[in-house]
Amino acid sequence: MSALFIIVPLFLGAAGLWTLFGALRGLAGVRSLQRSGQTTFGLVVAAHVQHTSRGSGSDRETSSRVVETIEFTTADGRRVRAVPAFSDVGMLDRSGSEVRVIYDPAEPTRFAAPTGDRLGAGGQVGRIVFSLVFLGFVAFFVVMSQSILRFSPF
Repeated sequence: MSALFIIVPLFLGAAGLWTLFGALRGLAGVRSLQRSGQTTFGLVVAAHVQHTSRGSGSDRETSSRVVETIEFTTADGRRVRAVPAFSDVGMLDRSGSEVRVIYDPAEPTRFAAPTGDRLGAGGQVGRIVFSLVFLGFVAFFVVMSQSILRFSPF
């Protein structure tokens, strides 16, 4: 029984760390594009709504977001047609619109087409904060459960 007080938090902690490292990697990618990315203009050639759901039954959560396909030409003449690696469009449909593109010159398929003047990193920062709070909760649970088990008659 006491092994569950170790195994379950271990898996929860691993999930929290996975989320944290993914968000940190995403934030680093956004910052890298802001620092050394090339800017050009491209055309939103397609957009569709992508639905994702988590959970089941009454606990099911569904979210939607617009996924764009953008075509642009790099400074050295390569034509790129891909989905942005980083997106902040939410539910905004920009089909047929010309948009500003910030791309990685070494890997042009790694790009963003921000809606504003700057490339937003708010989603990544939110994931980092959530992960840290979650990991704090897991650590609190482990400490409390171990102190309870120490005084338990079982």
